Order: sequence, then C-alpha cells, then structure tokens
Amino acid sequence: MKIVLINPDTGRAERIENEAAWPPLGLLYIGAVLQNAGHEIKVIDNARVQLPVEKVVEGVKREDPEVVGISALTPTFKQGVKIASAIKTEIPDVKIVFGNYHATFTYERLLTKYPIVDYVVLGEAEYTFLELVDVLEKNGEAKRVKGIAFRHDGEVVKTPPKPFIQNLDELPPPDRTLLEQVYHSELVGVLGSSGKFTTMLTSRGCPYNCRYCACSAFSQRKVRFRSPEAVVAEMEHLQGEGYEEVGFVDDNLLLDRHRMEKICDLLREKGIKLNLWAEGRVDQASREMLRKFARVGCKTIYFGVESSSQKVLDYYGKNISPELSRKAMRNCKEAGIENVIGSFIVGAPIETREDVRRTFVFALNLKGMDFPQMNVLMLSPGMDLWDTAAREGHLDEEKCWEEAFAAVSVYPSYLKEEELCRMIDRFYAEFIKRPTFLTLQLLKTMRSKYRLKIILANLRARTSFKATFRQLTGG
Repeated sequence: MKIVLINPDTGRAERIENEAAWPPLGLLYIGAVLQNAGHEIKVIDNARVQLPVEKVVEGVKREDPEVVGISALTPTFKQGVKIASAIKTEIPDVKIVFGNYHATFTYERLLTKYPIVDYVVLGEAEYTFLELVDVLEKNGEAKRVKGIAFRHDGEVVKTPPKPFIQNLDELPPPDRTLLEQVYHSELVGVLGSSGKFTTMLTSRGCPYNCRYCACSAFSQRKVRFRSPEAVVAEMEHLQGEGYEEVGFVDDNLLLDRHRMEKICDLLREKGIKLNLWAEGRVDQASREMLRKFARVGCKTIYFGVESSSQKVLDYYGKNISPELSRKAMRNCKEAGIENVIGSFIVGAPIETREDVRRTFVFALNLKGMDFPQMNVLMLSPGMDLWDTAAREGHLDEEKCWEEAFAAVSVYPSYLKEEELCRMIDRFYAEFIKRPTFLTLQLLKTMRSKYRLKIILANLRARTSFKATFRQLTGG
C-alpha cells in the first residue's frame, strides 16, 4: 500500500527550543517497519518545512495514498486535525490514522468529535500500525488488531492493548533517507550544531513519575534498553553516512550507568568520533560516567533542574534536590562537558512570587551551567497534574482536551500566566547581560574548536543574534 506519514507543525513560532530542527524519529521507525513489509512510504515533516495546509494537501494528493498517518502531540494536535480534514475533503476514501501521545490519551473524544479520523493507534506504534495496514489491505476486521481504537456502529471501540516491544534490537533502524531536509539543533533561533545532525534512541520508557510529564503514563513506567552493541553499530553507520552530530532523545538516557559506560567503551574501541547531545537527570550524573561520556564526544547535556524550592520539587514528584543539581553541574564541569543547559519549570500552583524569584537567583548563581531554559508549567492530557485538575473540578476535559494550558490558569494559584511570562523575560535579560556570563562564555568559546565551528555555522546561516535576544527577553 501507499502510505503517507505526516509530522504536523504547531502553527505558531516556538519561543525557546525549535523542535522542528530535530527529525521525527518515531515516524522514521514506523516507515522502516512498513517498508520492510513491502509498503511504499512518504514522510512529510511539516514541522520542518512549515508549509501551509493547502500545500501539504497538494503533496499528499501527488502521492495518492490509501492510508495517511498523522503524529499528534498536544502542541501539534489542532494543526494535525486541520491537515487531516483538508486531506479527507480532497481524498474522501483515504484512511486517516492518528497516533502518538495526544491521540493515545484522548482517543475517545478524538474519534467522537472528528469523523474524518478513522483509527487511532494507541501507544507504541511500529507493529500496531503495520498490522492495521495489513488488515486494511486485505479488507479484514480491525477488531483483530491489538492496540487501536475506531468507531463501530456509532460507538468508539478500543481493542485490547498490544504488549510493548521487549527487544528493541529487533526493530530496523529508523530510515533517515525518508527525509528530504537538512536538520540541525537549534535553541532560540541560534544553531546549536555545526555539521550534519540527527537524533537517535537507545532506550524507551521512564520509571519515574514526574507529575508534569506524560511519559510515565505512555510507557507505563516500563523501561526497555537497546544493547550497547546495537547502539554503537547505528552510530558507526551514521558516521559513515557523514553525520557529525547526534542528539539522544531517550526518556532517560543515563538511567543505567553500566550500560552507558559500555557504550562509551565501544565508541572508543571503534574510533567513532561524533559530537553528542544528551538529556539526563541530576541524580544520575556521576563524575566518572560523565568523564567517559565527554571523552567520546558528549559536548552538550540538558539537565532537569526544575526549581530551587524543595517544596516545589516535591510537588512535581521529581525526587531530586537543589544540591543534587549543584553537584551535577560541578561534575559536568570537571568531566569536561562544554555546554551544560539547565531546564527549569516555574508556575506550580503552590509557588509564590518569591519562590519564583528564588529559582531565578538560583539559576543566576548555578556554577557550571552555561544557559538556562526557563519554562512555564503547562498541563496536557496524560499528565498526573492534568488528571488531578480534572478530578478536582479545576478543568473541564470536555472543553479543554484539545490543547495545553498553563497550570496557573487552571488551578487556584498565586500568579497569573502573563506575570510569569514577564518575570521570565526580565530574568533572561538579567542572565544574558551579566558581565561575568558574557566574559566566561567568550573565554570558553575562544578555547573550543567545537564552539567556534558553531559560531561559523551561525554566521554562514546569517543568524540574527539581536533577534534572538529580543525573542528571549520578550522584546
């Protein structure tokens, strides 16, 4: 069958991190599985190309598919529905399949409100989508496919769940040849990579239960790992394809220290030289492991610091402390990791104005952190904080299920969203304008071949650093 897979855009500019700069890895895994089964695949990454809806539809019509799959995260859901509706108008007989986080958590309302959507794939999609396509090709019964939802006789039907893929090594590698665009890491409009960039996954799932994250519900807190040998084999292939930078997008990359050290050992043995990006928890940032990681190319690491208030951290269910964040930053600096980014979340309903200010002061003084990412706490389906708000009557899911909302606009709170955003604008201005920050970053850049290459890449791309500053500070 001919199948088109679409990654929708959000329909608006992203303020801090441009996710469009990162390949839609999930669709590339699905595409690889479908191609191996003999199906013809086209991927349209509209988060990257940013085409208007009518142009997306034109591209789909040229392919003349029998099935269209649309990846639906909360920020892209409404745009995904617009694209699906336009496609269905032009190609009435095409089957529209939604998947990913938002579709999984809202499948019943989705199928009830939008008759243009024929099926929803629930959870992990590779083999479920393949089985659904095979059933559609043979005019079989959809109810035989585990892990989907659809309408039957006017009612929404959900089939029994499909078990998670236990051996991730059995999956074919994501087919990056399905993408026509060049990708790069980007932060606030500034290129964060200097060469050919892609992402990869070494594990799936997260055992933690942070209340602001839907990952634990999506993965049912079950973690599965690829073997170090399979991970390094993919990295060796990427290097052979000319890639220079790889960003790991695991839910919890550093969870198994021994596995990470084995990956590092194998990278050294094989002489693989890639610049690496990673995300991690501050309670998994051992100096020894980070030192090994830095030696094999880890240049940038994101840590979820979240708050300087233990009260707020406990409210989030994060199970860390401010002191662990300080220690993680020190360990990164001593390990030789060049760029350390701290991610913060402000706007918990229990958080006062003074609590937020203390987090800002903490970030300003956090030694070893190169740059902060300051986020407003948002609620979306699948999160514990969303479920709690609905259960306690603060949020009407029937009216709100299609998008995300700031927690302070949902729960009784000390602050309003507008004030939080203004506070963040002022914080960024203060952070960037500090002479100590500017001097330290200039010195680090002059000593780093990697950073200098990124500066050159931005100059070639004619990046407007002035526009970046205005974007950060709300100007």
